[in-house]
Amino acid sequence: MRFAIRDDDTNFYTTPQELENCYGDIWEEFAPTLSLISKVKGNWLYWVHQIYKDKHKTDWQAWKDDNASHPIEDNKELVNFLKEKVKEGKLDIAYHAKFHRNEDPTPPTERSNNYVRGAEYYTNRNVTNEIKQEVAFLSHLFNYQISVFTPPQNMLSMKGYHAVIDAGLNICGGGISFFKKARDMKGISNIAKQLTFKVLHKDADYPFVLHFSDHNEIAYHYPLQPTTRLDSLIYDFDMVRRYDGDFVLSTHYAEFEYPMVYDEKIKMKHILRDFLDYISKYQNVNKMSLSQMLKN
Repeated sequence: MRFAIRDDDTNFYTTPQELENCYGDIWEEFAPTLSLISKVKGNWLYWVHQIYKDKHKTDWQAWKDDNASHPIEDNKELVNFLKEKVKEGKLDIAYHAKFHRNEDPTPPTERSNNYVRGAEYYTNRNVTNEIKQEVAFLSHLFNYQISVFTPPQNMLSMKGYHAVIDAGLNICGGGISFFKKARDMKGISNIAKQLTFKVLHKDADYPFVLHFSDHNEIAYHYPLQPTTRLDSLIYDFDMVRRYDGDFVLSTHYAEFEYPMVYDEKIKMKHILRDFLDYISKYQNVNKMSLSQMLKN
């Protein structure tokens, strides 16, 4: 089976020290994939912790008013660090968002929870050119061809989904029903594969990369958050391993030092280490970057 780590939200406010603390003992073995925000809006360093703390009680008007953009290239130390690690094969990079905010004049009404405010590509606009421009700029900045997209808040509208595909990117996640995707020969074959798998294995997620005519996707990924229990991750991993499938662990570097909500003596980084120790018991686990996984 194959295994990758997807880490969202690296941006202007990220420090090399944070990434070193998170992945310095992992990237010697394989490259985690950092999914970048190119021009994050607002004081990310403040809001990421404030929203985690206050959740639905966050002062959303203050958040909305704090809307200055901060290009990742203005953090020279981070850019130089990422270029070096990418060149060394210790980190992989993907595209996550431009602003990490939904810029629609009228925000989507179908999803009314507070986190939709960060679901940039759950949109009614055609953002194909915007995505192309941001990906081309980041690819040039880091001298690395970005080929993967991970959706903010793991949500895509159909317009956002098609914009990502038209921009030439592979996709991890997005929440789009497989019945709504491509209906050409490969698309119909993918629908049949997933439907057949679900009929035969009702309690399992489809555990493989899907190959479409113009891109590749992996529909499921498994989150490591401050609420995640180790036994839950192990259960999901064992489910994918049963079918010799593809497992993507999704997480956020900014939460690595957070205590787990069910035991404040344990930090999220400890759960990651224990989980990686568990999967390392199996000889057939091929650890790789998300870009590698979605390329094949």
